[in-house]
Amino acid sequence: MGRFADKRAQKPKPVPKKKKEPETFDEFMEEAIHFEEQGERYRTGDRAQRNYERAAEMYGKAFECNDKDADCIYNWGRVLFLLVNFLPSHASPEEKLEKVDQSIEKFRTALELEKNKTDAQFNLAQALHQRSEILQETTEIDSAYAASARSLQEAIDMFDNVYSLQEKEYLEQFAPDETDEPATAESPVMEEHDHSTCGHDHSHEPKKEEEEFTTVTKVESTTAYSLIETLLSTAETMSTMASMLASFPASMDLFSRARAKLGLAEKWLSKMPSTSNVEDSVEIEKQKKEARIQINLKEASTYAAMADRTFIASSTVDKSLFEKAIEKLDEIIDQYDAKHVEAMCDRGDILTSYAQSIAEVANKKGLPLDPEKNGKEVWHLYATATKSFQAALAIEPKNLSILNKMGDLSLTRASLDLPIAERNKLQLLKNAQFYFKHAVEVDKEVLIGGYIGWAMSEWALEEWADVSGKKNDALKIIRVWIKRGGNGSLFRNLAEDNESWDEDFVEFIIENFFADDEESE
Repeated sequence: MGRFADKRAQKPKPVPKKKKEPETFDEFMEEAIHFEEQGERYRTGDRAQRNYERAAEMYGKAFECNDKDADCIYNWGRVLFLLVNFLPSHASPEEKLEKVDQSIEKFRTALELEKNKTDAQFNLAQALHQRSEILQETTEIDSAYAASARSLQEAIDMFDNVYSLQEKEYLEQFAPDETDEPATAESPVMEEHDHSTCGHDHSHEPKKEEEEFTTVTKVESTTAYSLIETLLSTAETMSTMASMLASFPASMDLFSRARAKLGLAEKWLSKMPSTSNVEDSVEIEKQKKEARIQINLKEASTYAAMADRTFIASSTVDKSLFEKAIEKLDEIIDQYDAKHVEAMCDRGDILTSYAQSIAEVANKKGLPLDPEKNGKEVWHLYATATKSFQAALAIEPKNLSILNKMGDLSLTRASLDLPIAERNKLQLLKNAQFYFKHAVEVDKEVLIGGYIGWAMSEWALEEWADVSGKKNDALKIIRVWIKRGGNGSLFRNLAEDNESWDEDFVEFIIENFFADDEESE
């Protein structure tokens, strides 16, 4: 028998008060910083994007109230820069460039107001570096190569200036005190505004401590770690520029300068302080470890870039450079972080590039790979790269980049003219099919990599391994891809960038879907 129902009138739920819309500069800044911190909390995905977009909107409204606040403009630029990463993976270089240029414009404006604002300089240099890389992706912009080089050079100059300012501050900060009096140097003080309306009538009364909301723009003193970060960014930008220089001697000279920056970072690492305080000691050791890992990552990428540039210039494989790069990454995994996914993936990329270079030398000479010599070496390098990516995938099973690389690598190994590749061809093609299909299942909205790789592996199962009916399956996959937004132009661009796609497969897809596009052109 059930209980009697309680017939008493329920208390009405209080109607939530509608949040007051921000009106003043301070209120807009508070809202903007709240949304930015929420974006940082989610990091990726739709929630992060929505919060960053709202933060950008609020910083824009704060700017309308006061267009002379460097921190507001800098934060606005940084959020816009972060939003570039949320563009669809198939976004055109021109779309990416538009977003990056918006952030660059904000950083420049902030520096017009505060020329030695090192955080704005650092982020401007990063944005210029990214601008350069985007320009290298496009053929639609006149003089893109020259514009890319200019952006890189400005980024290098900017990083150098940041380092000079940071080093000066650091040395002054730790200079021995010649008197017993406390230091008189003033820390940077942010201009404070107390606006009753969204106008330009500034009142500079100090705000109460609990009303501060400048956590995002907080100015921190320079440390050895921040000096290392700047040097690593400089070295990375120099390596990017060295890779694109037409002159091989000039390229190697710039690589040497990049390595000198890394050598200086090593010196700062050796000077990172120790402390007897247990809590501080843990944090310092954590920073030292992270600095060590980041230096190794940049050293590895520099050696690998030097090896690639040497191959382009001379058609010879400098094995010592590839091996030095791999050694730096092995050190990270073996000594500092056995689950460092970035190191594992970089290792896989360098091993793949190493193998491709050896195979390309034989191809240029018109010679087949020798199964007992260079063919054996190529197979071993690809197999080791596969293991490196597999280890990374075990840690991040839904990482699209790793899934697509595993698919591409499986196709590449299956296509080798070697007896061992022939024996393993069917299994390698099934592996490729699995990785690409899984990439699509992880995110059906991504139009690069997964769908086309999956179709390519289905086509290859019939073309290379005589599994009937697979070409029809490939066509079905491409139809789904087109319904999702794929088109002939995107397909051709992807085919141009992916060396693992067979030319016959590319022609097969164009004939079945995009032949009319060529006729209209």
